[in-house]
Amino acid sequence: MSDSGMISVLMATHNGADTIDRTLAAMSALEAPPEGWELVIVNNGSTDDTEARVLKWKDRLPLKYAVETNLGKSKAMNRALTMARGDLIVMTDDDVLPDRDWLVQWRRTADALPQCTVFGGAILPEFGDTPPSWPMPPAWLTVLYAQTPDYAEGEIEPYNVSGPNMAIRRSVWERGARLDEKFLVGKYGLMGEDAEFVKRAHERGHKIGFAPRARVRHIVQKDQLSWRWIHHRFFRHGRTMFTLEEVHEDAATKQPSFAFPRWRIRRVATSFLKLVAALPSLSRQRIFSHTRSIAYDLGALKQALVLVKLRRNRRAG
Repeated sequence: MSDSGMISVLMATHNGADTIDRTLAAMSALEAPPEGWELVIVNNGSTDDTEARVLKWKDRLPLKYAVETNLGKSKAMNRALTMARGDLIVMTDDDVLPDRDWLVQWRRTADALPQCTVFGGAILPEFGDTPPSWPMPPAWLTVLYAQTPDYAEGEIEPYNVSGPNMAIRRSVWERGARLDEKFLVGKYGLMGEDAEFVKRAHERGHKIGFAPRARVRHIVQKDQLSWRWIHHRFFRHGRTMFTLEEVHEDAATKQPSFAFPRWRIRRVATSFLKLVAALPSLSRQRIFSHTRSIAYDLGALKQALVLVKLRRNRRAG
């Protein structure tokens, strides 16, 4: 049973000790929406002191707490969904800093867009004192740090809705929508549970809205500015986009169907030659563009190989 007008904020955390104190401190200062709110946190098998850091806030936040020992962010968020009472369910992460009026703006936008049932909110990277030294076009900031485009309030296409700041009406959950639990299992699991959820909801007829004034800042830690982290993120994004854009369910077998992207092998080779040619120029922008392209295509090829192996194992079994 839901509470009309209440907002449920859901958060899954796994070893979030580095940032969760800042996040919960910001949430303790939130302006409450008119019908109140609750915070549901599911600890997804943390091995650090995340639990102690969360529970110390129990007297300062409308907190519900649970533990999901099976690793996977989607598993933890699906568990949190079963605990939510609000008619508007906001999903977020353990490394965000919401504006003080965050929930008030979520409530206002949801009421202003009654035709929409799934929403994205505004996200800005919080770099602190260490802005990125690599050239970062806006589209790359979206991939790396979930920065949202500068959308106006209203309906949008089912893109650029990200896990640090998204929402659904309770009716979406009641109609059976769940996060796909094959995503984000472990630190380097397949990304994109949020994008896949929104894509699937849109295919089922749900309209997507955007809330530009319901804003969070997404904490970027120092290691997330390193060349290695950035390119591994692009690699993981390549895996995700191959899954979302090039893999389809076979109507007869209900199994994944796709063509192996051999053309990406040729593109990796071409990008590598362009990279070699760009090195003497010492142009960081040119070099970064080519290394990003290589990482992305290698990620797509990796995911294709994973799916080929799974298909062979199913046939052998």
